[in-house]
Amino acid sequence: MTQQNVHTDAGFGVPSFETDAQAFATGREAYAARDGYRGSETYSDADSFEASAPTVAVVTGAARATTTSTMSDRTTGGGHPVFRPTTAFQHDTERPGIDPTRVAADWQLMYEWLERDAEMASVCGFSAEDLSYSARSARVNELMLEVGPGRTFTVLPNEMQFWVRYSWINSDRCSGRQHALQQAVIQYRPEVRGAVDMLRAAVDHANMAMNAPVPPQTVITVLGGPVAPGELGPMFVTEQMLRAAGYHQAEGGWSGDGGYLDVTDWVRQQGGGHLIQSMPGYRPGSFDVLPMLAMGEDGELVMARVPNAERYLIDIPWPRHPETNTTAGDDSGYGEPFACWPAIPLQTNFDIDIAGQRYCTIFNGWYVDEELATNFLDPRRYDWADRIGEAIHGPVDAQMLSRTDKFDEYRMAQIEIATLRAIRAGFKSNRMKINNLSASQSGFAKFCQRHLATHGEMPPNDTGWTSNRIGSRFRFPSHPVPHKAQERGAVLVKHWLTVKSLRPNVPVHIVDLEALEPSRPGRHAAVTMAEPITQPNRFVTSDWSDEAAPERGGCPVNHGARRTV
Repeated sequence: MTQQNVHTDAGFGVPSFETDAQAFATGREAYAARDGYRGSETYSDADSFEASAPTVAVVTGAARATTTSTMSDRTTGGGHPVFRPTTAFQHDTERPGIDPTRVAADWQLMYEWLERDAEMASVCGFSAEDLSYSARSARVNELMLEVGPGRTFTVLPNEMQFWVRYSWINSDRCSGRQHALQQAVIQYRPEVRGAVDMLRAAVDHANMAMNAPVPPQTVITVLGGPVAPGELGPMFVTEQMLRAAGYHQAEGGWSGDGGYLDVTDWVRQQGGGHLIQSMPGYRPGSFDVLPMLAMGEDGELVMARVPNAERYLIDIPWPRHPETNTTAGDDSGYGEPFACWPAIPLQTNFDIDIAGQRYCTIFNGWYVDEELATNFLDPRRYDWADRIGEAIHGPVDAQMLSRTDKFDEYRMAQIEIATLRAIRAGFKSNRMKINNLSASQSGFAKFCQRHLATHGEMPPNDTGWTSNRIGSRFRFPSHPVPHKAQERGAVLVKHWLTVKSLRPNVPVHIVDLEALEPSRPGRHAAVTMAEPITQPNRFVTSDWSDEAAPERGGCPVNHGARRTV
């Protein structure tokens, strides 16, 4: 889902709409000052609605009456106060300005799409009156007058519903896009601007997904107001809400998830080691949950542990040899539990780009069994092929095997199959949804057929991502669809900025989400500065002063809590 739209000023084929002279004859300035004008920063409770489809819930929050701070308001010395001017920063901020012609073209695309797809119109809450020629003409002219240099534009709730679903349907690396019209909850929460409120929103999102009758529920949450090109809006600096830590070992190598060694080192450098939650009973350091990290609209960087993280984790039993015809059973003979894993893939590093302006977006769907098996077997992640192989085959003399040996190839295939079955058994025993290859490709094929019948063309599809990753010798081939990149309309994009791009010694506020009152506005706790790692896993008690926080009584968190350095 990393592709971006590329638009030019010519070739959109924008129709010539008639302008409502009574409403817009006074021009842009009079329109902006008009009573009752709802800018891109303000919504009222009256804007909330629910779609007519019974399987789809729609939630729209009320926004604060504040304006988005500009890039110049948040920069010092010609640079961003939080991030260094890296390639990732350039990627996430430098993009073409908002063009009125492009906005009009994208809205015309939306109306054409809704004309062809009555189910999409119903799910998003569009009425026949909304799609009439006069209403469409008035809306496009309204947008043309609203767009201008340095300004963003209003996206109405039903339009946000459409663009979120449209961007998901056209995400060429997702094989679960058929759920964009059913079984999905789309939330827009424009009032969430601060970092603490963003972290709370991520937890609310996860709870909604887990509270479904058959969890996890697919949920997409759009946060905050629109961010114009050239600006950096609110964002999560960690890519997922639930990720395991990785620890460098003194003798070389690592324990835990090798894909998150840098993030783990950074968290501990910032004095946030006590925020990393270990999972009792498992191999030490294997599934320690990393804290969440978010930057608010005002540039404040906040870090917090995931409240009650074990609620979102499920146990994976030890893999069994494929020829035993058992996928789970008594694991006491293995001496330790095999693994645990999050029940939901809650992505926090997405933005939705709507005609040039972007919104911070949280997304979760379901895991695919092969995705998780790859994580356990990947030499750069857990690298547990030997551990699983010893469990199902017994100790093997490595000198007797080679990578080109047929027996070794067959042995590796058995490890893959055993891992897949163990993952499915773990999710099944915990009554959690997980997708497998055959179901995923069957549903994706039906989705492609519907898309072709409705819109006259196949959807964008990158088969390198939607095909199976492991066990291909024994499984069905991927549904063959030629790759066609998305060219128009809204798109889900991943931002590139991570902890690697943060400035040295940037202030990081540590907050305890469980200690904050739900109705109280979010406020940071202890301010820490980057410092070298010394003797990992050693607890030190320190009385950390916090000049940026109110005096005792103004902040509900104990700033003298011990920390790991």
